[in-house]
Amino acid sequence: MLLWGLTFSVPLFFRLKAVALLGALLVGMGTSEAAEFSARMLLKNAEQVMPGKIYVKDDKLRQEFLDENGHTVTIVRRDKRLVWVVLPWERTYVELPLGLNLPGQFLQIPKDAVSQRRVGTEQLEGYEVERVEVTLRGGTTGILRQTYWVAKKLGLPIKTVCAERRFSVEYTQIREGRQEDRLFEVPPGFKKVTGTLILP
Repeated sequence: MLLWGLTFSVPLFFRLKAVALLGALLVGMGTSEAAEFSARMLLKNAEQVMPGKIYVKDDKLRQEFLDENGHTVTIVRRDKRLVWVVLPWERTYVELPLGLNLPGQFLQIPKDAVSQRRVGTEQLEGYEVERVEVTLRGGTTGILRQTYWVAKKLGLPIKTVCAERRFSVEYTQIREGRQEDRLFEVPPGFKKVTGTLILP
């Protein structure tokens, strides 16, 4: 599969497509200023399941997925208005503007939601979470429904489900604490690749 002039495996191509869908679903840009943690991440898209890791530090975010070729890393830098997609096995990276529906958008309830309904609180992964049902414009019927489990302490959802698109993302093994700044930078010596991101 060819992207940016590079040949990717089909599993990796699917992974980029699925994580781009995550960005399309969850386009809010804010996070809690105090949020600093790492977690396991489980992303499900239809029948595909993709385990990964996520690191959050204020308004910076890093996602890692692993396939037979190695890691695919997405770094979101809100302060720079950029997204970096890092391909370690090629020692290359792609730089993209943050505003697009691309991998790694912050998990927040979209500000353009048609409606929000709080349906109660519960415990999830050791956090008190508020369950929020959200209606958006989109989907096959013009209406898209999503459910968020928002951890008040972290200030963001740790679980999101969109049943219509058979899509969900969930954080587990959440560990609060300082995250190293280097996690949110392109590794030294990596070559910047220019080109256009193409996703079906």
